[in-house]
Amino acid sequence: MYMEQIQISISPAQLSKIRRGLPIQISHGSIGNGDMVIAVHPENAKKMMSAFKRGKGLRIKMDENEVRASGLLDGIKRLGKKVEKGVVDVGNKVAKPAKKFISKNPKTYS
Repeated sequence: MYMEQIQISISPAQLSKIRRGLPIQISHGSIGNGDMVIAVHPENAKKMMSAFKRGKGLRIKMDENEVRASGLLDGIKRLGKKVEKGVVDVGNKVAKPAKKFISKNPKTYS
């Protein structure tokens, strides 16, 4: 389906809400400015442009297709990989000393 590309400025908290499927409020000054370009369905783009022309902000809820087309889920995947690597590293650091301790005191942990 065809989607419009719109440049907006949003906070990290708003980005988090979009990823969770919650609505966000976008101020008039944020529409057309900023470093993020999102893909929205034509009806949402029409709402945004109408609000912009009137000098108003709006509340918008992006559906899953819009979020995926905008590439907003990529950051979550990268973050998940970093967390997974950190958990494995911590697990390795804790497991080796724990194994040594248990091997020296087998009767208390068997």
